[in-house]
Amino acid sequence: MGSMITLGIGKMEIDWGKNNVINNHSCLFQKEDYKKTPYYYANNKVEYKKGFSKNIKSIKRRLDLLGYNLNQIENIFNEELEYVNQLYKTSLPIKFNDYYNILKSININNIDMTSDEYDYEYDLGEYVRKCVISEIQELVKISDDDVYTISEFLENLSPYITLRILSENKNNLDLDLNWGTSDVVENGWILEKDIIPQLTTKEKILIVTEGSSDTYIIQKCINLLYNDISDFFEFIDMEHNYPFTGTGNLKNFIKGLSKISILNNILVILDNDTAGLAVYNDIKEINIPKNLKVIKLPNHVDFDNFKCKGPQGDSLENINGKAVSIECFLDHNLIDEDIYVRWTGFNDKLIQYQGNIEPKKLLLRSFHQHCNQKYDFTKMKYLIDYILESWISR
Repeated sequence: MGSMITLGIGKMEIDWGKNNVINNHSCLFQKEDYKKTPYYYANNKVEYKKGFSKNIKSIKRRLDLLGYNLNQIENIFNEELEYVNQLYKTSLPIKFNDYYNILKSININNIDMTSDEYDYEYDLGEYVRKCVISEIQELVKISDDDVYTISEFLENLSPYITLRILSENKNNLDLDLNWGTSDVVENGWILEKDIIPQLTTKEKILIVTEGSSDTYIIQKCINLLYNDISDFFEFIDMEHNYPFTGTGNLKNFIKGLSKISILNNILVILDNDTAGLAVYNDIKEINIPKNLKVIKLPNHVDFDNFKCKGPQGDSLENINGKAVSIECFLDHNLIDEDIYVRWTGFNDKLIQYQGNIEPKKLLLRSFHQHCNQKYDFTKMKYLIDYILESWISR
């Protein structure tokens, strides 16, 4: 029979392979996910052996970063469907929404592909024919040939499309995705080192900011708030000669990269201030490759009425687009001094002042000292979520 390797949630198989003919799903996991996991065999036999296991909520985040968000999987589905229609000179009556709605509604806890009902060898193709196609009204009366072709089409779709749809069901988010690798490793078909998670250069994202402190804060907050995806992100060495201090160097960096064929994924984050806005407007005129994304720090309602000091004295002003730096998103309750924006130089092109938050050094020192204790990450989480969504939806 050989050795089997399966990817599944509970007793629902999403993908499987045999001996050394397998799909490598290590990108869905991290090294710490290698642990004792359940292996489901025929006759309700369960064994616990080494494999990979990760919560579906985390898998959903990782799939988004791997290029399988809802918009992207719909595009993949439609492209594959068009290819099959051209190949077989047909027009299969199935739509992405049909497949999405059926899969999203599935209660995984009710599925047991190891029971007699599934004949022990019940694979995804058979499941598609009996439990997906039969639920789509438009497909009830189609020919057997079309049923077979649709089943084959759905079976050959990336299992990540199926996983991503299943993760849209809130009832599934507390479940774990298990990748049972033990049998093929123990029987010598693959080496354990070949399945230890390590993202490729094309899968990772390099984050570049205007200053080393910005990069440090973002890196630290991703590690603290979203450790389950922290391995996706790389950062410029902040300790030795950080090269992008200021908008001028960053602007030249972006323009230079846009002229060459870069393989890396790069996310450039500008301050949401007058200087950053000027560079951002310039960058919009450049034809930027898809794997290079430039964003500004986001607006926030707390910045609509922010204490400011300038030539005309003290005031409450909207600093969005004028003076928002990463320090604005830090916890301001841990320092006793007055926090405000001081207006400095005037930008003739944008007809507005540039502002800098004070006391900047105290805010940074407070983050360094207290970020692992009782620190309010509310606005930093808002920022990290914005960064993630900006990249995923690019």
